[in-house]
Amino acid sequence: MKVFLISPNRETLPDPVFPIGLAYIASALRNSGHEVQVADLCFVHDIEDTLKQSLLRYQPDVIGISFRNIDDVSYPRSVSYLPLYREVIAVCRRYSNSPVIAGGSGFTIMPDEFMSNLDIDYGIVGEGEAAIVRLMKYLSVGGSLPQGVVTPINGNNRPYRSAEWKTLIPGRDLFNANEYYEKGGMLNVQTRRGCPFRCIYCSYPRVEGARMRSRDPSDVVKEMEEVTGRTGARHFFMVDSVFNYPREYALRFCREVISRGLKIKWNCYANPGLMDPELVDFMLRAGCTGIEFGTDSLVDTLLGNLKKGFTYKQVKEVSRICMEAGMKYCHFIFLGSPGEGIEEATINIERLSALNADSSVLMAGIRIFPGTGLALRAHEELGMDMKRIGLEPVYYISPKILPEMENIIRQISSRHPSWILPGFGVNFNERLQSLLRKSGIKGGLWERLPLR
Repeated sequence: MKVFLISPNRETLPDPVFPIGLAYIASALRNSGHEVQVADLCFVHDIEDTLKQSLLRYQPDVIGISFRNIDDVSYPRSVSYLPLYREVIAVCRRYSNSPVIAGGSGFTIMPDEFMSNLDIDYGIVGEGEAAIVRLMKYLSVGGSLPQGVVTPINGNNRPYRSAEWKTLIPGRDLFNANEYYEKGGMLNVQTRRGCPFRCIYCSYPRVEGARMRSRDPSDVVKEMEEVTGRTGARHFFMVDSVFNYPREYALRFCREVISRGLKIKWNCYANPGLMDPELVDFMLRAGCTGIEFGTDSLVDTLLGNLKKGFTYKQVKEVSRICMEAGMKYCHFIFLGSPGEGIEEATINIERLSALNADSSVLMAGIRIFPGTGLALRAHEELGMDMKRIGLEPVYYISPKILPEMENIIRQISSRHPSWILPGFGVNFNERLQSLLRKSGIKGGLWERLPLR
């Protein structure tokens, strides 16, 4: 079959992100004998003309659209991507009668809501590499609807967890990887899927499952060698939910990079409670230049409320380890998490300042997703109607701190002018990002800015 895949993501903050999920789907389809063409809308000027020309010329049998995110999860300047998605689907309907298939992490979080609010024929819940191939067979010869596929009248299909992705190489050749490297400063790689941790706000377990599944490190490094040889890119972001778990796997990956003599630079997400000097040393030797810690709070009671599984003492220790080793590090902190009042907010800010991180990012409030512990807490504590928790963004902000949120933000901006506050546009805007990338900076921008 002729399949037309669309990546509608046009977000460029903090950087444009290469659509690795859709690239995996493209590889799975091609390996199964299907013809694939891609429309990446990230950098195009005219969405309708781009899609129109491709659809009329290619005449696809099927259209697949990947919904990576629902919104930018930034309060109060929250941006929903639904208007863009509706526009893309409307253009497809204007110039093609082919069925529209939806997928992606955003879709997987709320498939029923997407099916009810957008003009979609089929949706894939969970990982799509195997499900999309089975759906193509279903569309060709009929039979039973494959596991992981939903329709407007069948919304009870279980997510599909794929084993096939482990041996796939994303079809980066179908996309302009060089443009992403130029404008985003890095490409991305995935070494494992799944997240066993239980943060009360997180949708990762819904998207990838709670059981972690890993690729062979030698396959990952071979892929990175191929990307480097073909594109010249030497900066990568590891998109794993948590790079440093399991610890032994992280060490195996680092040893593989070192033994092959691959000269690359990369950064990752990590759990601050699972880091030690030996692992930091191996990561540095393997080319890691920066770690982004999902710290969330620096007050133990709040960390407990968020079910983070580590303490402020551990965060303080990992900051010391990174600083002494020469590893750059960033802490992400919430303001207004469950149980936080003025006293806790003051402690959070004072402790964050004392940690002297290379970058400090503060998010006001926490985006609520259905089916999470945070959604239940918002319902029980704030009286929030569960029906409000859906595609349009709503946020949990502790009622103890909400009345003073604006004053707290003003004080932070005044006393800590280098800190990043995405929801308020502080040190976080398209002009700054574009200027820094045009100057030739690669890797994570937070690593290069003089934020100390």
